[in-house]
Amino acid sequence: MILKAYNPPHIRKRDSNRSMMDDVLIVLIALYLMAFYYYGPRALLLGLHAAGVSIVCDLVCKLLLRQKLSLRDHSSLVTALLLPLLLPASVDYAVVAVAVAFALVVVKYPFGGVGHNLFNPAAGGFAFVAICFPKAVFSYPVPLEALNAFGSFTGRLVTSASYTLKAGGVPTGGDFLSMLLGNTPGPMGATNVLVVCACLLYLVVRGSVHWQMPLCFLGTCALWAGLFPRAPIPGGASVIYELFSGCLIMGAVFMLTDPVTSPKRASACVVYAVFAGVITMLFRRFGGFEESFAFSLLLCNALAPIFDYLDELFYRAVRRGRFVPAKNKKA
Repeated sequence: MILKAYNPPHIRKRDSNRSMMDDVLIVLIALYLMAFYYYGPRALLLGLHAAGVSIVCDLVCKLLLRQKLSLRDHSSLVTALLLPLLLPASVDYAVVAVAVAFALVVVKYPFGGVGHNLFNPAAGGFAFVAICFPKAVFSYPVPLEALNAFGSFTGRLVTSASYTLKAGGVPTGGDFLSMLLGNTPGPMGATNVLVVCACLLYLVVRGSVHWQMPLCFLGTCALWAGLFPRAPIPGGASVIYELFSGCLIMGAVFMLTDPVTSPKRASACVVYAVFAGVITMLFRRFGGFEESFAFSLLLCNALAPIFDYLDELFYRAVRRGRFVPAKNKKA
């Protein structure tokens, strides 16, 4: 038997961790440009602020753990830039700092840093500030209205389509085209569904993301929304409202596909994605928050090793012939 050693434990191809992170950084920049179009300079400043906080947290954690600093590791920067995109453009800078610090100092580094964390850091950071600052996290500015670049936001804030669905109502903030292009209140990087889908296509072509997981996850959510709509609307409209509201598609592209916190076997990833879709829709219906993807993902992260274990048991049984028909066994 010839064993070949590759780079970090979550890298199962010849691709390096840096190349994967660089691909994600490129598409995140595209999302920030769209956020800048709708919300102005404040969107870019939130991203720069998050990046600065991540650098400080990285330095402190590396020093405490006596690890060497590496310019090739962009994982913390990716987490930091992702978090403001999951939040409203009106969010206070302090809330962003808390989210990034919690994601890195509490969720990532205590488990060993890149390649070893048990939970998705961005999901952990978002969940923490959602619990601590729900009003700041779930109140959104209206797109194309002027936002002050510095300080606390003092303008008009509204609720999102996710809140309306959670209350059992029919969203009226815009038509489907507006939701597709991001011209509706919501997280500043997640509402532009068209751009997020383009990001997914780029990552799939580059090989940084496997298409099976987001497709199975979103397909499960769409099927659930069609069969069990939360509002008195036709199933097709319910599917569009569910998929286009909140962080569902954004989370499927950038967080669910995290190779560190998802199962390692391909077939286990498919079952994991379907399970995550069911849990997410249950959280959306019965959970306490209008946007609950991060909470459901953290639960699924904790169960990810079980999917690999059960998958291995199944294939081991197949190899031993336990699931082979009797006629084939005699042959």
